Amino acid sequence: MRRVSPIVYVLAGALAAPCAFAQTAPTNLALNRPVTASSTENPVAFKAANANDGRTDTRWSSAFSDPQWIYVDLGSTQAVNRVVLDWENAHAVSYRIETSTDGQAWNTVSSQANGKGGIETVDFATAQARFVRMTGLTRNTQYGYSLHEFQVFGTGESTPTDPTDPTDPTDPTNPGTGPATSYNARVTGAQTEPAAPFVIADVAAFNNPWGLDFLPDGRVVVTEKSDHMYVVTASGAKTSIGGLPVSVGANGGGGQSGLHDVAASPTFAQDHTLWFSYVAKAADGNNHLTLAKARLDESAQGASLANLTIVWQEPSTWSVRGQPGARIAFAPDGQHVFLSVGDGDIPDAKGDRGSQAQMPDTGLGKIIRLNLDGSTPSDNPNGSQPGIVGQIWATGFRNPYGLAFSADGKLWETEMGPSSGDEFNLIVKGGNYGWPLVSNGNHYPSDAYMPGQPYPRHDSAPQFVQPAAYWGWFPTTNSMSPSGLAFYNGNLFPQWKGSALLGSTSSIALYRVILDAQGNVTGVERYGRDANGVYTGSVRALKVSPFDGSIWYVRGGSDGELRRITPKS
Repeated sequence: MRRVSPIVYVLAGALAAPCAFAQTAPTNLALNRPVTASSTENPVAFKAANANDGRTDTRWSSAFSDPQWIYVDLGSTQAVNRVVLDWENAHAVSYRIETSTDGQAWNTVSSQANGKGGIETVDFATAQARFVRMTGLTRNTQYGYSLHEFQVFGTGESTPTDPTDPTDPTDPTNPGTGPATSYNARVTGAQTEPAAPFVIADVAAFNNPWGLDFLPDGRVVVTEKSDHMYVVTASGAKTSIGGLPVSVGANGGGGQSGLHDVAASPTFAQDHTLWFSYVAKAADGNNHLTLAKARLDESAQGASLANLTIVWQEPSTWSVRGQPGARIAFAPDGQHVFLSVGDGDIPDAKGDRGSQAQMPDTGLGKIIRLNLDGSTPSDNPNGSQPGIVGQIWATGFRNPYGLAFSADGKLWETEMGPSSGDEFNLIVKGGNYGWPLVSNGNHYPSDAYMPGQPYPRHDSAPQFVQPAAYWGWFPTTNSMSPSGLAFYNGNLFPQWKGSALLGSTSSIALYRVILDAQGNVTGVERYGRDANGVYTGSVRALKVSPFDGSIWYVRGGSDGELRRITPKS
């Protein structure tokens, strides 16, 4: 059994060995299968089916006695080799994992004598089983056994193979190609701070700018969170755009939410369409992340949006409190649009936040993929399913504030972790990135649930896609809080070609992440000042000019700026 506990990292002055990375997530064979328990504390509130419904805000709870058991019927004999138990506070101190082919004769495949609760991963030799059971023998409290989720993993085949082998052609769950290693950017020696090869020039001032994009004529469109959008020339002349919808950020409100990203349509030269994201108070009275598009009309009298169309709105009944994500990226072929959706910062019954990211019936904590008309692509992971289920491309994100394609057509994401645990992720089709079940950060000291305690780490749960790079919980540097992502393929900085450029809000810097041909991170550079000593500031969003290769970004805050980066002379 691998029990997650607070991790002590030894900083040796050099990069630690990269973590092995399983590119393909094993299948949770137990999800929504028939489940039976020896008893329930409350057959309505704590029924057995809660333990394998894919939700961490529900649970099964047994009667207050020993022993008690719960088992799942996989429907047919499967090759299984792992059980993951997500305990509520009342957990088993000792228990057995048992398998059976007929539900009558049970074989013990693992015995645990020192259970600590939380998320416990139990690995065992591959067994052929239709039924998998947890039998609790002793409890840590006077209350019954209580499980948020009871997961069973394996190849699902009658002949065992390695469920984590991405080259296995028989594995139907292979979500795509991931990086071969996970890279910790905050071990001493991994992240450097070289002299900046660039200078920064201010172009125009803004109040809390959030997103930007280039128009085909070289001008830039910039959004402010408080419901303002502008067209800006290279010399800094600003034209306000009218006709915007009302967001919760109007007049400076909304906390983290308001008007967010903007992106020129792949067909802008023909139809002048702008896409943008915002959090709006919808008809149900709740705040919902919204993706819209409209035609940009310009004349001597000014600029405004026309024919506004809501393309997508997060459909659940949850009301976003913060962490909207809201970044837009068009596929290189111009046929699909991707939207990153944060978890909404919504607490569950015990005060923990983020559980919606693992719920299949909500867009929160997901990356959404749509056709340009808003319909669901048939080749999405569950494209044949109606509604939000069919629209989801990837799952398990906290606050995905960066989303961009690299030159080789791969989709990447940057994500603000909780108390540290910031991530740089290669997004694979159908991948689950684990939030909030795993993170390389900690709960905030002020959290109602497990204040200050570490989350289970990514390397403890190979069923989730690991980050290509992360800024974990280390004493050497602060969190970087990534926001904004672009890939450099211009000519002004030839030494940076192929690199990812990450904005940072808490570390107030520009980061360059160096990638090899296979997509593995081989280095990280931080730039807190330019060559003249000018502070980079809080980088909220950034884009590379397709015209000359200069780098443009918006510095966040009430004293925000649109800024341009060019090589030092």
